[in-house]
Amino acid sequence: MKCGWWRAGIGVGALCATLSCTLHPSPFTLHPASDAEREIGVVVLAHGGSRRWNQAVRQTVAQAKLSVPTEVVFGMGMHPHEVDRLQQAVERLERRGARRLVVVPLLISSSSEVMRQFQYLFGLREHGPWEAMVRPLTLRTPILMTGPLEDDPAVAEVLVERAQRLSRSPQEEAVVLVAHGPTSDDDDLRWHEMMERLAAAVRARGGFQAVIPVTMRDDAPTPVQEAAIARMRSIVQECSRRGRVLVVPLLIARGGIEAKIPQRLTGLAYAYRGEALLPHPSIVQWLTRQVEQAAETLLGDT
Repeated sequence: MKCGWWRAGIGVGALCATLSCTLHPSPFTLHPASDAEREIGVVVLAHGGSRRWNQAVRQTVAQAKLSVPTEVVFGMGMHPHEVDRLQQAVERLERRGARRLVVVPLLISSSSEVMRQFQYLFGLREHGPWEAMVRPLTLRTPILMTGPLEDDPAVAEVLVERAQRLSRSPQEEAVVLVAHGPTSDDDDLRWHEMMERLAAAVRARGGFQAVIPVTMRDDAPTPVQEAAIARMRSIVQECSRRGRVLVVPLLIARGGIEAKIPQRLTGLAYAYRGEALLPHPSIVQWLTRQVEQAAETLLGDT
C-alpha cells in the first residue's frame, strides 16, 4: 500500500475545523491493548461540506471501530475559529490520556493547499498557504500524519464498483473519472499523474475500453475553470462517438460538487449516478490500516 508519513515532535502546531465530534471507543485491532497503545489518540481531518457530506465521514470513522480516543475535524484551517476548534479537539484527546497522536487527512491528494495547510498547522512544514490568517497548533504530544487516499488500491476498488453499477458492456465503454482538482497548474499535474495510476487500475480490473481522468479545478480562477470544463466536455463528447460513457466522481462524499458535474455536461450523452467514495467498506478498511500502521510506528519509537 502506498502511504506517506509526516512527523512532528512536542510543542508545535495549529489547524482547522468548522465542526468536530468525539467518537466513542470501539474495537481497535491492536490486541491486546498495552498501556502504551491506550495512549494513542486519532485526529481525522476532512475538508467538510453539507450535513450529508459530513455525516458520511462520521459514519466511515464510526465503522472503522477504533477503540482509541478519536476526533473528527472538518475544515481547511483558514480561519482562527477553525484553528480554535482543532486545538480544542487535540486538547480533548490529551485529557483522555493521548500521549501520541495519529493524524489522518481524509483527502484525495497530497498535492493541495488544504494538505499543505494541515501540515503547517501541525508543525510539519514551516509555511502554509494561509499562514497569515492563523497560527500553528500548540501540541504537547508527538504526532504522525499519514498520507491521504491518493491512488491506494482501496480507492480503485470503489471506483471500479461505481463504474460497474453504470456499465452494460465494459469493453465498449469509456469511464471518465472526475475530481475536484487543485488551484495551481503544478498541483494539477501531480493530480493527473496520480489519477492516471488509478485509471490504469480501474481499466485493468473492470475491462473497460478506456479510463480517462479529468479535474474540474472548481476553486481556480474563472479562465482556468472554464478551460477545465471545456476539456471535460470535449473528452466526454469524443468518447461518446465510440461507445457509452460512464462518468464517475473521484470525490470524498456526496453533498458537495457532484451536482455540478451534470450541469457542466449538459447536452452530452453519458451515464451518471453521482456516487462518491463514501460510504464504502474499502475506505473504512483504508482508514483502519492508516491508524494501525501509524500507531505501530509511533509505539515503535518508544
